Amino acid sequence: MATIEIVSWKDGFADLPSRKWDWCELKLWLRRGIKASPSEIKQLTRQIQSLQPVTLNQVHDDAIYKLTNILQRMGADLHVLMELSNKKQLFKNCPPR
Repeated sequence: MATIEIVSWKDGFADLPSRKWDWCELKLWLRRGIKASPSEIKQLTRQIQSLQPVTLNQVHDDAIYKLTNILQRMGADLHVLMELSNKKQLFKNCPPR
């Protein structure tokens, strides 16, 4: 498990055309990757949509890579705090290099 903290948002990312796809993908990975109730996930989504600083707690290892990529594409400045993690699950969704 890990914690992803959105510290701030960069300017100029709100009007990008690919943002609609990012929102769909973000909602999907929030539901899959965070250990929380559906109402808590909806509340987190609303906070992210209003570009507020947010802390995503109890993020599953296999969702860290996807969530951080999506949030960075949307213009978020992030801090990721790792707890005890399984390396195989952590790098499961990373593309081979």
